[in-house]
Amino acid sequence: MATDPNLPAVHVPEHRTPIRRWFDWLLPRRGWVFALSILWGLAGVFTFLGLKRDLFPDMSLPVLSVLIQSPGRATPELELSVAQPTEQALGGMPGVRRVNAVVLPELVQVVVTFEGDTDPWRARQLVAERLSGVVGAFPAGTRPPLMTSASGRLQELMEIVLEGEKVDPMRLRDHTDQVLAPRLQAVPGVARVERLGGQERSLQITLIPEKVRFLGVGLDRVMTALEQSNQDLAAGVLEIQDKGWFMTVGNLAATPEEVRQLPVQAAKGIVTLGEVAEIREAPAFRRGLARHDGHEDVSLRIVKQPTAATLDVAEGVRGAVAELRKGLPEGMRLETIYDQGRLVTGALDGVTLALLVGGVFVALVLVLLLGNARGATLVLAVLPLATFGAAIPLHFSGLGLNAMTLGGLAISVGLLVDASVIMVENLAHRLHEHRERVEPRRVALTRAAAEVSAPILIAVLVILAVFIPLLSMGGIAGKLYAPLAMAVASAMTISLVLTFTLVPALVERFLPPGSSLEEPRFVTALKGIYRPALEWALRHGPTVRVAALALTVPSIWLAFRLGTNFLPTLDERAFMLLSKVPAESSLEAVDQANVHLDARLKAIPGVQSVYRRSGRAEVTEDPCPITDSEVMVILAPGADERGVAREVLEAAEAMPFPVEVNTPMQERIAEGIGGTPADIQVKLFNRDLEAVRGAIPALRERLSGLEGVRSVTADTPDPMPRWRAVLDEEALRRLGVPRTLVARTLQAALQGLESEVRFDGPQRIERVVRFPNDGRVSPETLKDTPLVLEDGRALNLGQVVRFAEASTPTLVRRESAQRRIGLNIRTSGDLGGTARRIEKAMAGLRLPEGTSVQLGGKIEEARETQRRLGLAIAAALSLVMGLLYLALKRWKEVFVVVATLPDAFAGALFALWLAGETWNISSIVGMIGLFGVAVQNSLVLITQAKDLMAKGVPFQEALREASLGRVRPKLMTAGAAILGLMPMLFGFGGSELERPLAIAMVGGLVTSTLFTLLALPSFYAWVGRPKGEGVGGQR
Repeated sequence: MATDPNLPAVHVPEHRTPIRRWFDWLLPRRGWVFALSILWGLAGVFTFLGLKRDLFPDMSLPVLSVLIQSPGRATPELELSVAQPTEQALGGMPGVRRVNAVVLPELVQVVVTFEGDTDPWRARQLVAERLSGVVGAFPAGTRPPLMTSASGRLQELMEIVLEGEKVDPMRLRDHTDQVLAPRLQAVPGVARVERLGGQERSLQITLIPEKVRFLGVGLDRVMTALEQSNQDLAAGVLEIQDKGWFMTVGNLAATPEEVRQLPVQAAKGIVTLGEVAEIREAPAFRRGLARHDGHEDVSLRIVKQPTAATLDVAEGVRGAVAELRKGLPEGMRLETIYDQGRLVTGALDGVTLALLVGGVFVALVLVLLLGNARGATLVLAVLPLATFGAAIPLHFSGLGLNAMTLGGLAISVGLLVDASVIMVENLAHRLHEHRERVEPRRVALTRAAAEVSAPILIAVLVILAVFIPLLSMGGIAGKLYAPLAMAVASAMTISLVLTFTLVPALVERFLPPGSSLEEPRFVTALKGIYRPALEWALRHGPTVRVAALALTVPSIWLAFRLGTNFLPTLDERAFMLLSKVPAESSLEAVDQANVHLDARLKAIPGVQSVYRRSGRAEVTEDPCPITDSEVMVILAPGADERGVAREVLEAAEAMPFPVEVNTPMQERIAEGIGGTPADIQVKLFNRDLEAVRGAIPALRERLSGLEGVRSVTADTPDPMPRWRAVLDEEALRRLGVPRTLVARTLQAALQGLESEVRFDGPQRIERVVRFPNDGRVSPETLKDTPLVLEDGRALNLGQVVRFAEASTPTLVRRESAQRRIGLNIRTSGDLGGTARRIEKAMAGLRLPEGTSVQLGGKIEEARETQRRLGLAIAAALSLVMGLLYLALKRWKEVFVVVATLPDAFAGALFALWLAGETWNISSIVGMIGLFGVAVQNSLVLITQAKDLMAKGVPFQEALREASLGRVRPKLMTAGAAILGLMPMLFGFGGSELERPLAIAMVGGLVTSTLFTLLALPSFYAWVGRPKGEGVGGQR
């Protein structure tokens, strides 16, 4: 009705809340709001484009590896003299969670795992301090410890090979060491370049037994002559008049000819080294090799610094490779086999596309359901500002763009517009009502904005409350999913701020007077269907409530049938195979055994190339035995991955030695989080390893038959045969032979005795003193090795030693100061269920006396993650219930809202089951996100009903009106969220980690929408009706 202008205006004082006063202050300054919003958007875009890009957030854990090399020493000796003292020194440090050791011939690796919140630099300092106190007690000739990050395998960026079928392998390695490695090492962000394969150049000094005996040249004399000729000597400064001249003595014997002329003290005077030895450059003894498509080559593994941006480092390495190709000698080729940078680019492009497509879907939903393109545009203005603006807090939090932060933004796309939809809807509704009033339009706007501010604030806080606890998670799960939570929280917070600032200003400026967001016809038609359904639900409340509760019963059964895993499987278009041949095999035998595997893999249709690394590099964080090989299978573009995977598994199972199949990234993540690539590792602790080893065949047979077990392999090889040199004590005393001379002479007769290393530019060239070894050395021939004493007397080695056949451990694993053997188990499907079956089977076995059993591997981190997620869920539930009570003021109504959750979770569980997914970090985080969305929608319905009752509307009528009024908003919320998640649901490139999350949320949104519209009014009518009011709303 129009106001009569002849009547005097009556001014009624209006109470202005703080939020009302905020909008009163804001709207007159809308020009500043527009300007600041544009500046924020530009800052967000530039920050977004400048963020560091990677596949995953930094997953480096405070785990340090100490590598100690002691040439010529066997495993048992190193265990006693190096491994145990180092364990004892490092085990008592503050914050240490576990100390593991791996003992190999000539090498010890000790891995120290700290608690997750330990400062990594403080950890390094502590380890360095403790090591300094024990290195002095190591055996003579032990090299200084090398300390690195044990999670460094996660930083392996690229695999590059230098090939040349007709080029001398020594020339290939020379070019690698002198040219390629230094240039690649200089790329910003590269931590090191691990080289393997080819043949390292060495200076071989082969002593001639007859001349050594005749001239009386002792081995120690030869070593002394070499050590004294390793570098030029400084003599001082020569001053002539007013100039100073540095004086050096040319003492460096670098070339074979110079080494031949070195003087050596003999029993019969001074002789030259060339008189008693043959000196030439020859290949050094090697512990590893590399092959690509059957051809032996030199492998260069590029390892980046943990904090470096993957894409920047990869781009720098590609540029260096292109530059190096131009200068390659004739016959050499430089090829990139594996480039994680391209995997990252493809994955991020896929998730970014999912984000954009989700945004387009959200826009379509808004336009269709709002029925007003201009109103939808005002709502959508929040979307890019919140999405790109989230990059600013991500930047200041030290996070970049990766599959997890982009996934968080993609998840939030469907949620970002909720608050602005409520604001625009209410403002448009009040403006439409106000069109015939004389009250200033701005007053109506500020009042309308203030009306919905509290519900909007509570609704957004509910979403934030379920994600914020994820920020405090530790371990590998926290490193993965805390960035996702940070992205969601940042975007939602920004959208809330924009809803309270930009949206009202946009509505005042761009929504014409009298505009209304009328419902489209199909929404009206849906309401026509929904109204009788609602009436039926309210009349048959007990039936509806029982049906809603009954829906949750099968979902409880389903929850226990899903199975558990740690992380979803990644699509890498590559496979990584780990083969283990018998422990006694030489490197050549290892190579020949794997050549058959290489050929079979290469013949599989869809395989582009096969690349293998056998043994270990000279300096590496992965000190595997020479009998272990990593085989990488690269798929051709467009290849059928499932078909290739099936044939790769068949090829692996056909080999006469164990072969495990994984993917490159999954392999490195598994080793980074559990210290082993195994899904489950059964650890058997006992001082007597031989007793445990005897029980392994029966254990393997028992475990292999369990459901879910794909393969069982021991992580410790069988002992290898060896000959033991037993000293004749009486002969040593009688002949005056030092024990150390016997050991050094044997070493020279076998692999050679390393002298001081010389450098040719950046290339390291060993000088090795040895006796002739044509590959047919036996204990009998060793007895004839000359043993020349200090006084020149020449004996034979057989005069002071005898040889006895024995066996020695190839590898000893230690954990918590105990010896152990592990069984690595690969599973298919349910990781948690398989672990429970293994524990049950192990409990029924009789193991050797003194044996204790633990489970490790992925299952260890998965169980710890589930515990932490449980705490996060409990914290989220507490926060949400506190917020609900603040909003509703009645615990009955709080529990009605929470009653939404079982049906939402039932839909999520059913969707996960249909999709063949399991309980993993991603699906659990999806359930947490679903928790917030489901509660938010129920809260808004009950809040609206209470607001109507506060205006005097009877309860039942208020409930009907609120329920009918929630049809369009609920469809918009659910439709926007579901369609926003749809690209990830179908696994857009790089979104495999978020796919289970999307499945859980989409399934849950479907059932929670139905529950909110049908069952929730019934539950609320049951517990929320005021006393004395009947079904019809009358007292």
